[in-house]
Amino acid sequence: MVKNHNLTSAIMDATWGQLRRMTAYKAERRGGRVVLVEPRGTSQKCSGCGTAVPKGLDERTHWCLNCGLALDRDVNAARNISATGLGQARAEGQPLLVQRRRISKFVPVKQANAFRHW
Repeated sequence: MVKNHNLTSAIMDATWGQLRRMTAYKAERRGGRVVLVEPRGTSQKCSGCGTAVPKGLDERTHWCLNCGLALDRDVNAARNISATGLGQARAEGQPLLVQRRRISKFVPVKQANAFRHW
C-alpha cells in the first residue's frame, strides 16, 4: 500500500472514475445508459417510507420506527439509490434501454434466411 495518504486518495479517485467510464461504456454498448446518483445520505433514509433514520457507522442494520422496516444498511442504501436513479431517468424523459445495436459482425441465421426471399 502507498504510505502517502494524499497519493492513496488520488489513486482511489482515479479508480472510481475508471470504473464509472467502463460501466458507461459497457452499458452503451449493450443499448443502455448509466444514471449517476449522489450516494450521500442514502443509508440514513428509509427505503420504505422515506423517513430519516439517523444512525452511526457501527450500526449495520436499518430499522425504521415509523414503518417497521428492518434491512441490512447496505440493502436499504441500494434501494434508495435505485429509486433515485429511476426517478432521475424518468425526469430526463429518455429510456434507460435504447435500441440495441448488434455487437456481432455475423448475421443471425433467421435474418440470413429472411433476406433470401427477396
